[in-house]
Amino acid sequence: MIRTSVVASAAAIALAACGGHGLVPSQSAAPGSDAVIPMSSNPCYTSTVQPAWIFKGSCTILKKLPAKGKTIALAAYKGVSVTVKLPKNTSKGGFALVDAMGGKTKDILKFSGAAFPPIQKTLKSVAYVEAVNPTAGLKFTSGNLVFTIKAQKFPGKSCPLSVLEGTFPKLKWFNSPFAGQISGGTMVFTVPGSALGTLFPNGLPAGPLYFNVGCKG
Repeated sequence: MIRTSVVASAAAIALAACGGHGLVPSQSAAPGSDAVIPMSSNPCYTSTVQPAWIFKGSCTILKKLPAKGKTIALAAYKGVSVTVKLPKNTSKGGFALVDAMGGKTKDILKFSGAAFPPIQKTLKSVAYVEAVNPTAGLKFTSGNLVFTIKAQKFPGKSCPLSVLEGTFPKLKWFNSPFAGQISGGTMVFTVPGSALGTLFPNGLPAGPLYFNVGCKG
């Protein structure tokens, strides 16, 4: 089963500020470059790191999150790169994070026999991104979260940040009110850190979250 929740990550934090939607598998799951790295040699491509759908794109594992915050950069994958700036937080050093990016759903392995749900056809996908946080109760104390996507071009001018929500296998995409600010080949989402503590006074729970940046118009 997968239940609705929100996890601590670039997308999770942004979406937390607008209502909090996400997915957490309750099964026995433990919490690059332009070319896909062989699964046998990439620790990111395992159910230990990615407990539900496994993304085969650019991936990084952050074993410790400093209390002062951290900027996490994913290498370009199929012409798209993602950078996340996490603000000050209550981490004691035991935080782990994996961000994995796939341009299309064919980059994502099936989970429990089910293919990863594609974004609705009204949007042209720029990137699917997963973030996994195995540490519950993480709080962000000050500063803004900044989420940046770079690409050669974007397939439209209106680009919302979307998150997959629901209970497996009945899932749907939720388009958040956050829209990317585009300048040339760069898109930026900025979320005030002040909104996070109000929505999640007990901190952000553990688990994976899946989101999409897609464009139209």
